[in-house]
Amino acid sequence: MKRSMKLWLTVILLVIGGTILWAYLYNEKKNEDLERAWLNIDRAARDFGLEVRYFSNEPNNVELFPSEDTNMMMERWKAVTEQYPEANYPEEAVEREDWFEVSRIFNEVDFSEIQQKMIEDTGALPEGQRVSDGSLEDYIMFRGLELEPVLIELGLEQEQ
Repeated sequence: MKRSMKLWLTVILLVIGGTILWAYLYNEKKNEDLERAWLNIDRAARDFGLEVRYFSNEPNNVELFPSEDTNMMMERWKAVTEQYPEANYPEEAVEREDWFEVSRIFNEVDFSEIQQKMIEDTGALPEGQRVSDGSLEDYIMFRGLELEPVLIELGLEQEQ
């Protein structure tokens, strides 16, 4: 075979190989993006008690609807934010029902720092009593009452 023919075959094989590699990497990226979108939907639905309506197998054809649990969570978060603005209740995102934005904002808030301020501001916990760092998040998400004396003192909960 002539040298120029070998060169052309090499170039053609490199182009074909490069095209196959590009197509493979493109499909991998597309699959990762699709998986990430489904994970975001699942996380938002699980974290905020949202109801999900699927219209197809595509994540952009899914609607998220607030449930009664969602509304109660948002009320607790909003009440905490009224006293501690750094809790950053996302009024506009909730009104738009942009649950991905709500989830993003919730995950950015340092609730353990706010919880510590709440404890210091009230002094309602008995001497030496400790609560877990996630107690305020548990209260907002599930109405966990590990912080009950503090929550009562702040008027967020009523004495039982």
